[in-house]
Amino acid sequence: MTLLRCTIYSLFITTLSVGTSLAFSAVPTSPAPVSPSHPATPSARAYLKGINANQFRHPLDRDLTSFFKEAPLNGIAEDAIRRTLAVVEQGVRLDLLSSSVKVSEKQLPNLHASMLEACRVLDLDTPVELYVQSNPQANAFTLALQGPETAPIVVVTSALLDRCTEEEVQAIIGHELGHLKCEHSLYLTLGGLASTPLRALPILGAQADSLLQRWRLAAEYSCDRAAMLVSQDVSVVAGAMLKLFAGTSRATNTQAFIDQALEYEKLLKSANPLVRASIQRQQRTHPLPVNRVAELQKWADSKEYKTILEKAAQSDDNDGKE
Repeated sequence: MTLLRCTIYSLFITTLSVGTSLAFSAVPTSPAPVSPSHPATPSARAYLKGINANQFRHPLDRDLTSFFKEAPLNGIAEDAIRRTLAVVEQGVRLDLLSSSVKVSEKQLPNLHASMLEACRVLDLDTPVELYVQSNPQANAFTLALQGPETAPIVVVTSALLDRCTEEEVQAIIGHELGHLKCEHSLYLTLGGLASTPLRALPILGAQADSLLQRWRLAAEYSCDRAAMLVSQDVSVVAGAMLKLFAGTSRATNTQAFIDQALEYEKLLKSANPLVRASIQRQQRTHPLPVNRVAELQKWADSKEYKTILEKAAQSDDNDGKE
């Protein structure tokens, strides 16, 4: 049981942390009405009442999560994983309480208010515990576990706060809340355990590993979309990514970074098949930075994203008339 818990915790940190290959940060922008291309101020932001995670999940993430939700004996497996993860979470919480700073109304109140607003945008009623951890690496992570008795945990590092603006930090927190909303820790762990018996088989093992790898990457795209829903400004999320991928706050031209992503896609399509295959076979815990920016831009321009905001605006209008 101890080995299983260690394995699950390692999976959390590998899959759900924001690291240098999974990051956000942006250029300060002036207030403007809510739209896919303008920042949302607190007063103008659309709050997504009743939003379901499937409304913003990446298609592969949505399909595989639905498959495991409907699988035989799923309820028994979920219960066992939740109980195991609850023990892991207890140890993590004690470690954070002993060595990090817990954010509250009295401690870093602006950051606390920003986190609460992000929760409200994604319609997360579960109270979240936010911690600031001293670390020279700009990073954030969550256990993405919703338990009946304890609050979910989100951690941001001190370097992240120093490098990013308040809007960018909120977008990063939105990404982590996306993991929580989607319960990725539960379903990715379930998928990993379910695929274990197949790994010893010559062909099926490789196929199972490949599918699980693609699922992890799709989960990150889902949470980039959650960050986009919280920020409601593609330049904030793309700019946040730029700062963390560059490792410096001096990189501020988000459009140039978006253009770089498009240049990469174009060059990859025309690359030698051997080069292209080598890149595609690389094992990664997170999508390539340029791929994430390109996917984010596509979703920001999509009907799916615009429909979510339009429905939220209509709901706000109806509430105002009552």
